[in-house]
Formats: sequence, C-alpha cells, structure tokens
Amino acid sequence: MLKFIYIFKFVIITILFAFMVNGSANEQGQFDIKSISTANLATFDDQIFINPWLSLQALSQLAPEYPSMTKEAKIWWLLRKAQCENLLYFYQDLDQTLAQIAPLINNQTNVEQQARYHYFEGLSLQRKGGYHKSREFYRRSMDFAKQGNFSHLYIKAKKELAYTYSLAELFEISLKDMQEAYVEAYALNDRFLVAIINETYGAIYGYMLEHEKSIEYYQKALDSYESLNYKAHASEAIYGIASTYRYWQKYDLAIEYFKRYQKNVAFTPNENITYFGAYGLGMSLAEKGSCNEALPMIEHALNLNGLDDYDAELYKRKASCLIQLKRFDEAEIALTKVNELFQALPELMGTAWQLESLKIAAKLESERGNFEKGYQLLSRYNDKYTKLLIKNSSTRAITIRSAMELERQGIEKALINQRSKAELLEIRNREQSNIQQSYLIIFLLTLLMVVIAVVTFQYRNNRKMAELSITDPLSGLYNRRYIFQYLDKLIAATTIPKGHLSILVIDIDDFKKINDTYGHPIGDRVIEVVSALAKNALRTEDVMGRIGGEEFLCVLPRADTDIAEKIAQRMNNEISAYKFDVKDDKSFSVTISVGISCYNEEVSDSKALYGLADQALYQAKETGKNRVNVF
Repeated sequence: MLKFIYIFKFVIITILFAFMVNGSANEQGQFDIKSISTANLATFDDQIFINPWLSLQALSQLAPEYPSMTKEAKIWWLLRKAQCENLLYFYQDLDQTLAQIAPLINNQTNVEQQARYHYFEGLSLQRKGGYHKSREFYRRSMDFAKQGNFSHLYIKAKKELAYTYSLAELFEISLKDMQEAYVEAYALNDRFLVAIINETYGAIYGYMLEHEKSIEYYQKALDSYESLNYKAHASEAIYGIASTYRYWQKYDLAIEYFKRYQKNVAFTPNENITYFGAYGLGMSLAEKGSCNEALPMIEHALNLNGLDDYDAELYKRKASCLIQLKRFDEAEIALTKVNELFQALPELMGTAWQLESLKIAAKLESERGNFEKGYQLLSRYNDKYTKLLIKNSSTRAITIRSAMELERQGIEKALINQRSKAELLEIRNREQSNIQQSYLIIFLLTLLMVVIAVVTFQYRNNRKMAELSITDPLSGLYNRRYIFQYLDKLIAATTIPKGHLSILVIDIDDFKKINDTYGHPIGDRVIEVVSALAKNALRTEDVMGRIGGEEFLCVLPRADTDIAEKIAQRMNNEISAYKFDVKDDKSFSVTISVGISCYNEEVSDSKALYGLADQALYQAKETGKNRVNVF
C-alpha cells in the first residue's frame, strides 16, 4: 500500500511539472457546471463573467449543502450568487441575497468578503438613487480591499464611486477618481479592469455631452469585453454606445445599437431585461419625433419592472409626445408622474434631468394657450439651467480634466515602453530554453505513460481486493464483519448530546419455506431483490449489511426511533408490494420483520445495541411477522 501511495504522489508531481513546463492553460470560454464546489467559491470570478446564467445554476446545485457549510463558505456562496444576479439583472433577487449576507458579516469576517459585500450594497443603493449612501459603501469596500491588498476590488469600488459622483453631476470629483483608478489598473496590466474603467469614462463623458470621446471609450471597453467573452459586460458597453448616440441626436445609430443590445442580452433568461432595450428605443424614437412609434414602446417599458430614474425620463418623453399629438390632459398626467418620481429621488433634484420637466411643462401651457404661465415656467427653467451650466462648466474642471488626460497618456506610454523591454527579454529567454523544454517534456510524458499504466493496474487490483474484503457477494451489501466494525466506530464517535443513532435488524419472513418450495436459486433471487429494495428505502447517510442467511443490519446515524420506524415501514411496504415471478405464470410476495433499537446512555457497545434490536425482531416474529417493532 505504501508503494502505491509513493507512486501516486510521483504521478501527481510529474503531471503538475509537465504542465508548468509547457505553460499550457485552459482558454476562457468553457467550464464544467459540476466543477464548482464549496472549496473553489473564492476563485470563481472568471466563470461567472463568461456565463453568469450557467454559473448561477451551478451555485443553485450547492443550495442543499448550505445549512452544513462553514460560515465563511456560506458568505462566499451568497457573494457569488449576488455576483451572478447582478450580471443577470435579477435586482430583486440581489437585494434578498444581500439581506441574507448582512447578518453574517462582522469584524471577524475576512476583508475580501467584507470588500465584496460593501461593493454590492453600493451597487444596489446606486440603482435606487441613494447616491450618498452608496458612496459610503464604496468607500468601505475600498478600505477593506486596501487592507487585504486586493487591487482588483479596490479599483472596481473606486470606479463605481467615480461613476456615482458623475450621476450627481459632480464631474470634477468623478474625473479625478477615475484618473487614479485608470493609472492603477493600467499598471496591473489587467484588460478587464482597464475595460470597465474605459466604460465608465464613456458614461462620464456622455453625461458631459462630449459625445465623440464617450463613443471612443465605450468602443475600447466593448472590444476588450468581446475578446474576453464577457457577454454581460459587452451588453452594457453596447447600451452605453446606443445611449451616447441618442444624446448626440444621432437617432438612427442609437436605434441600431439598442436593437443590437436586445439581441446581445439573450444570455440571461430575465424577461425584465427587455425594459432597458424598450427604454432606449422608446426614448430615441420620441426624441427623433416619431411619436406614433415611440408611445407604444414607452408604454411597454413603463409596464415592466424598471428603475425610477429611468421611468422619470420615459414619462418626460411621453409627455412631450402627447403634447405634440395635442393630447394635453394625458400629457399633464405624465408630468405629474415625473414630479412624483423626482420627489422620491432627492439627489437628482436640481440636475439637468429634473429641470427639463419645467421646460416640458412650459411647452404644455403654451400649447394650451396659457402663454403667460408658459412664459413664467420657461423663465424659471432658463434661470435654473443657466446657473447649473455655469457651475458644471467651470474653468477649473476643464483644466483639471485636460491635465489628467495628458498625465494618463504619459504614464501609459512609459508603462508600454517598460513592458516592451520586459517582453523582449522574456521572448529571448523563452527561445533559449525551448529546445531543452521540448526534450524534457518528451521524457516526462514517456515516463508518465509508463507510470500511469503501472499505477492503473495496481489501483484496480487493490480496489477489487478491498471491495471483496468488505462486500457480501450475493446481496452486494457490506458483509457482517464490516458492518459491525462500522457500528463500533460510529458508537465510539457518538455522544448523546450530539444526536441519535438507531439500528434496524431485518429478517425475511418464512425464508426456509421459500427455499423449500421454489428452490435455492429463487431464494438467492429473493435476497438480491430485498437487499436492493431495502437499500433504496434508506437515506443517503445510512449503511446496510448482510449479517446472516436472510438477516440484515441497517445503521442509521442521526435518527431517533420515530425516524427509524418511518424508514423501516417504508422499506416493509416496498418489499411486500414486489412480485416474484416463477414458472407457470405464478408469482409470490415476501414480507419482512424489523426490530429497532436506539443508542442511549444504557447501551455500552454495538453488541448491546444489536441485542436490543434482535429482541425487538423476535417480538415482531412472535406477534405475527410482517411488522416493525421498536424495543
């Protein structure tokens, strides 16, 4: 046996070394849904990015293990579930998952888990318009990520913090944070991090009405996401391009990209995702002036489970279209809904998005003939909007932005030069060692094949010998020696406070009569069938063995007498219902008697426990057979 262990260790080391020399790695794109376990939850990022829906299904398969997981494993499982739900737009499910995580998080939780949890809480609050609170969560996420030196988490949280500032039109702060995040991500040479920062640059420049620059950054992000096969992220970049074309008033291009987005989100079964495509198309058609086409699409979007700030925009476009179509009362209702939504989003009050509702209200009053009221509303809009433009177009913001852009480009060039030199040296070293590596790989693979052949032969022989030593050949169950050894070990490891332990002693009724009537081959068939049916009636953790001619012993961990009695009764019902066919189209049934005993303080060992169950079996036989009796 020791010789087998040494050979096995040598094979593993040889395989690992061959892979290290060859430098071969599995390409991104495919993974086995069965490969996920509680052991690798902490390193499951890439699979989730490539296929979040398949990953969520894989995680769901681990749900039955959740109660028995360690606290750390539970948090990892919930965090990975939240990650999938976020990418699949299952926002309500995400909120429920975060609510499950919250009670598990405390000062003793490891910093990576705390960083991830606070990051997702920030995302959830950001979508609900709680920008101030979301920024607090992003800062906490950054603090924990910094403590553990998790650069990826730190940069992602910083990127979202910058994006949240831009939503509140705090562009100066936003660009400063984005610049820092970009430089850190570029230094790590991480395509994914650079891509998500480029995507956020696209969003920020889009909000600042610098459309060409916005498209440029979104396209860079899209190219990276597609090369990585990250479909969820690619969809977001496509949506960003479509939105920027809409703000740029290039409506045909906007409509084209919104339709592309609708096709691209087929990776998720979430029907609510159609909201964002319907939103984009409805807004683009309305702003283009195609109100008859726009209104049904807007209404469709409003009937879906969307976001409040998006719904506010839809109601504004709906009101504008209704004014154009002279449906003034309906337009007034839509504007009332706009005001209600913005009142529920206080951090958006005073922004360009909210002020536009004044402009639409002015248009409505003018079209109704209330020119004086319309003029007052328009003057009010112009006054507030002018102040907002002055605030957001400060010389300082433009100067800082330009300086940062130049600084980023300079750092980028310097890092490219350094990388080029390092890559050149690496190529030369690789060329010099290629020949040696080739010979070494050939030798290792040849040796590996020989070792695998020897180990496989030895392993099969050892496994057969081990199975024969503990298995009853007729029933396929464990033999008497093994089942009693197992019971001894279980009793030694069991204390009364830990839980219950019960055993079943089973005997086939009138088995001698069956042998005498139908012959020993039929008797053997009865033992095989009864063994299989009885085993199927047990739970996964239960163990069963044949201890005599027609007698069996079942060991039931964590089962009191009530549970044991239910299992025994289920076993009895299934066996008595089975028909054994014999010649001349005749058939017969068999029954079993079962004795049950439960481990307690008065029972010292397996023999005593078995003796009690055997007495219960004897009572079952004496009182008519075909019954279950508890000692």
